[in-house]
Amino acid sequence: MSTDIRSLEDVPRIGEKMARRFVEYFGSEELALEAIVGGDIASISEVDGIGQRYAVSLVHDVRSKKYGVDVSDFLKTRESMDVYEKLLDIIRTFAHTAYARDKLNIFFPYPSSKLEMIMEMRTCVSSYMETAQALADDCRVVSLLQKVKQLNLRYELPKIRDRVIMTGDQDIFEYSREHFGNHMDVQLVRSLSEFIDVARGYSHVMVADDTYLSFELPEDVNPEFVSDIRKVPEWKIIPEKNISSFSKNLESISSSIEVVELLRSKGIKFMESVSEDDIGILGSTLALIDEEGDIIQGTDEEVDRLDFAIEHLAQFVSAEVKDANMKLDEDLKNSELTLNGQDMLKVMKGSVELKELLGKKLHSSYHSAIKECSSNLCSNLNLNKKESIFVDSLFSEDISHPMEVDSEQISIFKQHLIQQVSKRQIDHKREVSRVLSSYLGMSRDMVKSVLEFDVGFSIGCFANAYGLILPDILSSTGMGFEDGRNMFLLSRYGDVVPINYSVGKNSLSPEDDSNVVLLSGVNSGGKTSMLELLAQSVILAHMGFPVPASSFEISLTDGFYYFAKSKGTLDAGAFETTLKDFSVVADDSSKMVLVDELESITEPGASAKIIAGILEVLSENEKSMAVFVSHLSELILESTDRSIRVDGIEASGLDSDLNLVVDRSPRYSYIARSTPELIVERLSRKTDGPEQEFYERLKSKF
Repeated sequence: MSTDIRSLEDVPRIGEKMARRFVEYFGSEELALEAIVGGDIASISEVDGIGQRYAVSLVHDVRSKKYGVDVSDFLKTRESMDVYEKLLDIIRTFAHTAYARDKLNIFFPYPSSKLEMIMEMRTCVSSYMETAQALADDCRVVSLLQKVKQLNLRYELPKIRDRVIMTGDQDIFEYSREHFGNHMDVQLVRSLSEFIDVARGYSHVMVADDTYLSFELPEDVNPEFVSDIRKVPEWKIIPEKNISSFSKNLESISSSIEVVELLRSKGIKFMESVSEDDIGILGSTLALIDEEGDIIQGTDEEVDRLDFAIEHLAQFVSAEVKDANMKLDEDLKNSELTLNGQDMLKVMKGSVELKELLGKKLHSSYHSAIKECSSNLCSNLNLNKKESIFVDSLFSEDISHPMEVDSEQISIFKQHLIQQVSKRQIDHKREVSRVLSSYLGMSRDMVKSVLEFDVGFSIGCFANAYGLILPDILSSTGMGFEDGRNMFLLSRYGDVVPINYSVGKNSLSPEDDSNVVLLSGVNSGGKTSMLELLAQSVILAHMGFPVPASSFEISLTDGFYYFAKSKGTLDAGAFETTLKDFSVVADDSSKMVLVDELESITEPGASAKIIAGILEVLSENEKSMAVFVSHLSELILESTDRSIRVDGIEASGLDSDLNLVVDRSPRYSYIARSTPELIVERLSRKTDGPEQEFYERLKSKF
């Protein structure tokens, strides 16, 4: 981190109030500074009161302070900034994460005085391009990256309602309430009876001291005793807290693990400080939980067995009792009761009731039905021996018809099963939480590294998709390229006619290797598109990015001035402003100047003289290059005694579809005609009648 930015107070435009917002959002000043200095625009944008535009501006200000350079140091005009922003728009379409899409805003062109930064970026981009090429045939990395988001560690854990911490010690109660009271109930109990009553209301009870350890407790109260909760690790008391940090970010972390494994399988070095074993442990542990932080069904057969029994207990009991009663009814219909004399005397004397005698006779059938009913329940619910004891208590030993089940005992049995599931799940969560507790830092670093990878990978994908190459850097003043393609046209139409061109000294230079050139030519011949291509290439080269050509050479400059075509003749005030804009190019710094039809600032004769004067000034600076598009080439040459090279883009005619036949690559040292007659001829051949006669009359003037 820069020594100039040690606190939020050192960050431009962040006051005390906004600093508090940053700390509140990121959790600490250190993390907030890490995001700002690291250019984490996506996160900064989410801070209360900070939008994306402000976040981008803030990061640029910080980088300007840190590196001593700003985007405006190289891009000197509004039009040059527009070209840069349009290029970024194209590059951002290749980002696979919101993080990368936002962070691409931090890249901008540097002046030649920051050559070291440009070359460092070129080295990185070269690596990005190689990586993108290596992964070009594997669509998995793209689908995985699209699932990765920044970790949300500010999730508030809902209160756990089925667990309680109990204690009879006032000090431990205060400690437990302070540290765990937001996450679960904490109860101070003063007597054994109160302890039992409270315990029966929860599926899991943790006793924070030994106060009630020596007492004999009822069978349905089975608490977990810890001798001193102050010495128990947090993952054991609230395992959900650790787990939630992972479960709420499960897709991002799991996808990041897969990205790391995929990159390594392709021979790409990535996060080398993290071992394969650690990645394996983290991945296998995360596979046990779902996005709600629960243990995934099927992970533990015992939990699944108990869950099945809980879910189907009432249904199966009802079915078995119904079936048992039907069998008892059938037994009664088919049975005969024979009383001997002695039994008859007992009934008559009232010493025994007939119901009692009937019960004795039905004893065997009734208990046989209970036994069968219990056996079927144990089998169908897959109960163990201890649980089968609960089943036996569901039915009364006293004979009754129809057979009935004890609803209270069903509730007790179900509660026992729920407690067993809860205990088992807590044990699982504790183990998962224990493991994950040591992997949060690694997970955070891994997700951040994967997101940072996407920033570079996006640049590499952009470069490969458009077939871009890193330009050669010249020591002489010049720029030359072969098969150059305008990026804006390429992104819009998918294909363009490539062109070749050279200004100044380079391996493609013509005999006249002038640094300052006039570009003449036909309307709709591609002069403006050519300037755009030059502008795009100059900006990309100074960013350390590749350019749209099959070969490219360029000398780096201190500033870039791009003046687009004016809309109509300017008034006196605007004319004066325009001249002031051009006055800045008169210094002796190295620069690239691109101008499109400056003649519209005033009448042609005066425009030619002004352009001639500007060209003269620029030609005196051996470190500068300039290309001026103009239809006034001959007038400009008449207004100067300097030798100014004029190149031309000329149309040779119309094709069968009445489109201009144009060689888009400029012809060196050649004043090209604007060929308006070809436009008039095209209009004439496309019309008939009086309209055609009008165009023919115009054509005759040429």
